[in-house]
Amino acid sequence: MSAFAHAMADLAQTAKRHWGWYLALGILLILTGLLALYDSFAASIISILFLGAAILVAGIFQIAAAFGARGAGHILFLLLLGILDVVVGWMLIQHPGIGALTVTLVLAIWLVFSGAFRFVSAFAYRFPQYGWAVLSGVVTFVLGCLLWTQWPVSGLWFIGFAIGLNFIFAGIAWAMFAMRVKNL
Repeated sequence: MSAFAHAMADLAQTAKRHWGWYLALGILLILTGLLALYDSFAASIISILFLGAAILVAGIFQIAAAFGARGAGHILFLLLLGILDVVVGWMLIQHPGIGALTVTLVLAIWLVFSGAFRFVSAFAYRFPQYGWAVLSGVVTFVLGCLLWTQWPVSGLWFIGFAIGLNFIFAGIAWAMFAMRVKNL
């Protein structure tokens, strides 16, 4: 047996020993997702607060990197990016409702244009199975239009709804993985 095969067998055995943890993670993600769907407004606000905190921390590190990049020639650029990150992160933390509205509007615009581009490019190139890309473009475009036409109301629930769905599907995937490795 090759070294790769041994490594994969060891990995499978390790996963089998810990299948209960994977199942617990799956269940926790499903429950969190259901909670986010139940109160998508609160989930949206909490998500924006986390996003703001992440951007703020990234900005602080960017500023520190700017001071550590002496002689690199782009210190001012790094410093300005860091300051922008800190300001945007702080604004999201201070005004998460407005942040949710803004993020949803930007996301809606992006979905409309990326869906239209995907649709047109799939027809233009007609690669194998291009129909799936056409369908993906249509769905993306329609979702973007729905968000955009329902804005600002959609900004109050969509982020939490999307995160809730993501948690549920990720939880199902982890739970199915746990059941699969349990039966190895």
